[in-house]
Amino acid sequence: MLAAVLRRPFKIELMDIPKPEPKPDEVLIKVDACGICGSDIHYFQGRNPWALHTLGVDKANPPDMILGHEISGIIMDVGDKQFKHRVGEKVGVIAYKACGKCKFCNEGRHNICADILHIGHDEAWDFSPSPGGMAEYCAVWEDKAVTLDYPVSPEEASQLDGLAVAVHASYRAGIKPGYRIAIMGSGPIGLMAFQTAKTFGAHEAFCIDVWDTPLNIAENLGADYTVNSSKVDPVNYVLSKTGGFGVEAVINTVGSPETILQGLRMLVRGGVQVLLAISTEAVQLDPRLLAGERVLTVSSNNLYPEYYLAVNLLKTGKVKIKPIITHVLRLTEVEEAFHIALNKEKYGALKVVVKP
Repeated sequence: MLAAVLRRPFKIELMDIPKPEPKPDEVLIKVDACGICGSDIHYFQGRNPWALHTLGVDKANPPDMILGHEISGIIMDVGDKQFKHRVGEKVGVIAYKACGKCKFCNEGRHNICADILHIGHDEAWDFSPSPGGMAEYCAVWEDKAVTLDYPVSPEEASQLDGLAVAVHASYRAGIKPGYRIAIMGSGPIGLMAFQTAKTFGAHEAFCIDVWDTPLNIAENLGADYTVNSSKVDPVNYVLSKTGGFGVEAVINTVGSPETILQGLRMLVRGGVQVLLAISTEAVQLDPRLLAGERVLTVSSNNLYPEYYLAVNLLKTGKVKIKPIITHVLRLTEVEEAFHIALNKEKYGALKVVVKP
């Protein structure tokens, strides 16, 4: 089969490799679509975002990864005859499997298990190239292949992974009816996060970015306020629109020191800022910004059930994904796809999807 293999930083090659044979607990999916996530960009640039975000460890990538975890497709083969009835099903993919044995798994927090196998991620696989969705076929665990029994395009279905991340972030933020929220960074995850928060009962949403394109989409999707922070101070804007009160929750998809401090300054007492991205840059934090029980925390991946909630949000139209997908390219154009994703403002790109 044809696969896009990350040979080294900034070098991704189309290679002809053996089609995987599904193990007894796996099914083989013919990939219909695979999104390029922000984490894929980090891997492409030589960083390991999973280790940094989940374990707090900065380490190098393994060689020869097949990137891609935002996957949709059709089950073509199974590793055990008991799953034969699933052949032909259209599915989305929960792209990771925790160990099921550690303290965190036993507590139901399998998203922060250190011994995860993650499609398109990390170095835990004992073979090369490690599996990913930027290929014609991908073997996935049968219980992580989620049936999609309603009309949905492959491109939209591929974004269920990101939508599940947005669901988890909304839970981490403790969104309740009547809350006001601010989204720092209105890229694909930010746009899904504000819609998810609205379904959780958020009353008003501020979408903040340095670029007008995602803000225009946010407005069309129902954001109450959009703020270009390259032109307007977002803290002053939020405070002015909330009577000096602020917002109960900030979901920060940027993770830069500047946005972290801005997020804290626009929080009400008792509010929560959730980071969906972190960096190795130090933050000069005045502890008084945490006064009044303000909370700064991180959201990592998602829990398995949250993927199913994401399916229902998309199925019922509570969250709209189609407007977020700006570019669809063939697998044979994967180098161009990454070039577009790396230069999003030049190409007007938000979400780039690859189709084998």
